[in-house]
Amino acid sequence: MVYAGVEAGPGKRRFSYLDLLASIGSAKHIGGKGATETLINEAGIRPGSLVLDVGCGMGKTSCMLAKERGCHVIGLDIMPRMVRESRERARRLGVDDKAAFLRCDARSLPFKPETFDAVIVESVTIFVEEVEKALAEYRRVVKNGGAVCDNEVCVTRDAMGKMVDRLDDLKSIFTAFCSMTSKGILTFEDWKELYEKLFGNVRASHHLLDMSVEMETRREDGLKSIAAGIKSMWLYMTNPEARKIIDEGRKMMSFQGEFGYGLFVSHKRG
Repeated sequence: MVYAGVEAGPGKRRFSYLDLLASIGSAKHIGGKGATETLINEAGIRPGSLVLDVGCGMGKTSCMLAKERGCHVIGLDIMPRMVRESRERARRLGVDDKAAFLRCDARSLPFKPETFDAVIVESVTIFVEEVEKALAEYRRVVKNGGAVCDNEVCVTRDAMGKMVDRLDDLKSIFTAFCSMTSKGILTFEDWKELYEKLFGNVRASHHLLDMSVEMETRREDGLKSIAAGIKSMWLYMTNPEARKIIDEGRKMMSFQGEFGYGLFVSHKRG
């Protein structure tokens, strides 16, 4: 098993949420640019920093770090199309001398210890079955004093406790989105404890889903967002597995008061 829902075992392969994103040419994380900027600022990422962007998707954050923040960035993704799209974005924006992209697994990063000033991860680790192995890799490759900053979809334990009669729906959403890790559904507190255990420190905050922010992100993408919508409709009509994922995703609307994301920033000490 590589990423949850991507590899189902030797010789087996099924269409996953990550395949859906790659097929429509879209990769967004909850919280949009505002969440990204919060992570960057709290991590202390400065001009000239060497940053690793794990699960870079279409290269949006990587290229922003290179163009707007003057960083040198290496972006990684498990999906070949995402790597290709990221390279094209960097070329189009004129930052291909500052942003490079590779395909690899978050659990086995091809870098020496203490290579990067910072590691940024946005809605990625939730798709990795062996969560602790991925987090250990983030810590290994970041420099002493550097930061690992992460945005992960989650609900709080308090919210989870109040939705006992809706847990089956919540689990079906996480399962359809390939985000049921080997540790099950991780709450905000679970993520926080994992980072505290590994780093000894974490600055964590939980934020509820805000549809106005998500819609603004779509508007910023303009024609690309429209094209992605058309491709989604086509997949919905022609691919039963894609249809199931999209239908499950619509259930998220009934969890607006509980569903959200956690921002986690940890600094490596010694």
